[in-house]
Parts: sequence; structure tokens; C-alpha cells
Amino acid sequence: MSFTNPNLSPIIKEYLEHYAEITSPKPSSELIAKIHVDEIASRIAGFYNNVRNIIEYREEHLLRKGIIERTLKRYLTLVQRGQNIAEPFLKEIIRSGHLPNNAIPEARIKDLQKIIDKYVFLMQRLTLNHVANRQNLKQWLLKNCSCEIEEKIDPPLKDNLSANLMYQIIKSRLVIQGAQLSEEDKNIEIFINIQKSLLRADETQLNYRLLKFLYPSWSDLSSENMLMAADIIPTLHQKIKKYLKNPLGKYFSVICNQYNTIFYLIGDIVFTKDKNITDPGAIFDNPELLDKAIKGAYRKRFEKARSKLGRLAFLSIVSFFLSKIIIALLIEVPLDKYLIHTFSVPNTIVSILFPPFLMMLIVAAARMPSEKNLKLVIEESQSVVYQNKAKKYLLRVPPPKSWFGETSVQIFYLISFFISFGLLTLALLSLKFSVASSVIFLFFTSLVAVTGVKIHNRARELSLEQEGASFSSFLIDIFSMPLVTVGRWAAYGLTKINVLVLVLDLAIETPFQMFITFLENLRGFIKHKKEEIY
Repeated sequence: MSFTNPNLSPIIKEYLEHYAEITSPKPSSELIAKIHVDEIASRIAGFYNNVRNIIEYREEHLLRKGIIERTLKRYLTLVQRGQNIAEPFLKEIIRSGHLPNNAIPEARIKDLQKIIDKYVFLMQRLTLNHVANRQNLKQWLLKNCSCEIEEKIDPPLKDNLSANLMYQIIKSRLVIQGAQLSEEDKNIEIFINIQKSLLRADETQLNYRLLKFLYPSWSDLSSENMLMAADIIPTLHQKIKKYLKNPLGKYFSVICNQYNTIFYLIGDIVFTKDKNITDPGAIFDNPELLDKAIKGAYRKRFEKARSKLGRLAFLSIVSFFLSKIIIALLIEVPLDKYLIHTFSVPNTIVSILFPPFLMMLIVAAARMPSEKNLKLVIEESQSVVYQNKAKKYLLRVPPPKSWFGETSVQIFYLISFFISFGLLTLALLSLKFSVASSVIFLFFTSLVAVTGVKIHNRARELSLEQEGASFSSFLIDIFSMPLVTVGRWAAYGLTKINVLVLVLDLAIETPFQMFITFLENLRGFIKHKKEEIY
């Protein structure tokens, strides 16, 4: 790939050359044997997984990883030492609908078994070495294994290239004021927060990707290195935990969240499916063509983000409405009617309708970026792509607050906490809500509040505009943040103790998958018998 613009950034050139390398034509794979699963069994399994995804909600980009992790855990529990599980495991993922049928080479089975064997060996070494906290470390390894399997099955080429581009740009241009960090610590914080902001990695993915970042040979360990890796797993685990909890991380997060839009759009332009664009390098070579391409990519992503925001808002409203009805029928009404004897139809209706109504108000207040944002996006894109327009990214770490200042803020927050929940509780009790109904009402209101913050942040995902502040919004933030904090704790707790998920895992998942395997074998048997008849 040749370039004529002398101002084109060397980092962008390298990015485009890597793109050309990984997308260059490969030998035809038509004659390579592919993994096939029965279509009928696949439809039934796909329906089951769709239902399960509603119960165990995950964001769209995390669905496949969740199924891989859940399935892997079950296989490693049922099959001794995980021997020869790669083929049935991979077929189950294909049946779920998260991998295409007749598209994955059979040779991939051997690759996956090698990965599984590696992690099984590491888990066994933890037991043999009598490592403290080994059960938690085994769970950590299992989650890492699910991430490595997913990346082996479907390598995230665009994500990796975009994340590396953003990492190289920010690393070379970041100026830190107010804190002293080693080059290694700075680079690690940049890496972590790019994974969060650009790729929206969850905790499991962050652990695995940071593990690879700190230990580059992790994905291809030799027999000798395997023993060495087993010995340092506890150290690696603690080191990763320390980096993920670094208090300075929030300042890196601000920078990465502010500029991630630019790298989304560059990735969209380069990896476009537009047949008219055969050489993305020519676009970046010409500033006018780049501006036009950025506008087109921005419009598409804007519409996609607005559509996704609408879908998220709708699902949130429906979810809160249905959940509140179920809780009211199973808990509130029986308690108020038969135990406390304070049942009130109007109060029950208010209790059911308030969470979805509040969610509707929050959604209505969410705003997508204005037209001014596009101009900022084009300017920032030019600064990333061309050396003569390059800019520094300033990261300011404020000086530590005095003991008095920190304590006074904490006390004020505690006061606002009691005021928020106190006023809401008094209002509910004055309306003759029982104590149990009031607690449930506050619980759901907190969940709505934290969901509302997520929706607000998603609406601003493409924005480079500085959000204006007003006194009214400041007051709302002061008295809503306690609700958001409680909602965040509650949401995290619910993911850990989801009773329906536990029931599915223990009572339904294994026999269901056994039935699906039986159905596939039966269909194969019938097909074979029919083929014998001439």
C-alpha cells in the first residue's frame, strides 16, 4: 500500500498496512471439511438460548462469550479432565446460533482442545501445588479460557486493530499533569480504559486481555513455559486485580471515552463493506475524501446508535413493568393482604406503574448529540490522521483533597443519601404503603435510576461536545446519585444470585442438551436409513 500525503501519520500508515495484510486474499477453503449440526436440533437449541438470554440479560456483544463460558463450565464439570470435549462443545455453540453452521473448519476442533487442555493442566497444577484460594483462581482461569476460545473461533480483527490504533495514538500524545506514573503503568492504564471505552469489555474480557498484555506468550505456551506459568498464576491474578482497581483509572477513562468515537469511525471506514471502496488507504491519503467518508460513517453510526438506544429503552420499560407485576403478585399483594392487612388497590397500581413511568421520563430526557458534534468529529479525525494537525491529550489529575475537604464531601453525600431515601420513604408511608411495599418500591426506583444513567451515557456515546451544566441538573444529580449507587449494588447482586439462572443451570440445561444430542443422533440415524434405500 503506497501513500503520497507526507502529513499522513506513521501510526495510521502502519494501521492500514496491517489491515491490508490481514484481509489479503487467502487460499480457497471450499474443499476444507466444515462442522455441521442438524438444522432441527439447532432451531430448538436456538429458541432455548433466546429465552435464556432474556432471563440472563447480557449486552449483544457479550452473548456468545456468556454461552461459551456457561457451556465450558458444564463440560469441564461432567467430563473428567476435559478430555475430548472440543467437538461436542463447539457443536453446541453452533446450535445456539452464535456461530454459523457449515462454516467452521473441522481443524478448529484440535485448536480448541489444545486451549482446553492448557487450562485444565493449569487448574490441576493449582491443586497439586496446594495453592491458597485455588477455587477462585480456577474460576478465574475458566473465564479466561472462555475468552481465549471465543477469540480463537472468531478472531476480532477489527476490534484488535482499532484498539491498537487508539492505544498507539493516545500513548504517543498523552500528557499527564498532577501525577507521576512509570511508563509501564501509564501504558497499562491506557490499554485497560481503551478496552472499556472502545470495545466495552466486561470484567472477564478485561482480565483475559490484560493477562495477554502483561504476558504476551500466554496464548502460545510451550510445555516448558506451561509449568512456569502455573507457578506465577497467583501473582498474575493479584497484579491484574491491582491494575483494574487503580484509583487513577477514572482519569484515563475520561480521555478514552471522550475520543473513542474517532476510532469507531476510522474502523468503520477501513472495514466497510461498500464495494466502491477498494482501497481505504486512498481515502486517508486525501483530506477531502476523508472528511466525506467520516460524515458518511458518522451518519450510519448515529442512526444505529439511536435505533439501539430506542430498543434498549423499550426493553428496559417492558422489563421493569413485567418484573414489577411479578413481584407485586408474588410478594407485595400476599404480604399486604394476608400478613400486614394493609392491601390497597390504588397503591398496588401506583407501585406497578411508577418504575416504567419513571423510566419513560428518563428516556424522554435523553438526547443524542447535536449537529455541532459532527464538526468536532471531523476536526478530531483530522488530528488523528495527519501529523501537521496532531494534538496532545491532556490528562489532569487533581491534587488530593485535604482531610477536612474529603470528610466534608463524604458527610454531605451521606446526608443527601438519608434525605433522598428519607423523603421517598415518608412520602410512601403517608400514602399508606406498607414497610415491605416501600422497600420494594425504593429497590425498583434505584434500579431504574442506574439504568437511566446507562441510557444517558449511551445517548452521549458518539458525542465530543462538552456537556453543559445547570443548577437544576446539579441538584438532581445530588439527590439521585444515592439512588444510582444503591441501584448499582442491587444490579450487581442480582447478577450473582439470579435464582432462575441457577435453576436453569442445575435442573434444565444438562438434560436439555442431552435431549438435543439425542435428537441430532436420531435425525442422523433416520437419514442414514433412508439413504440405504434405492
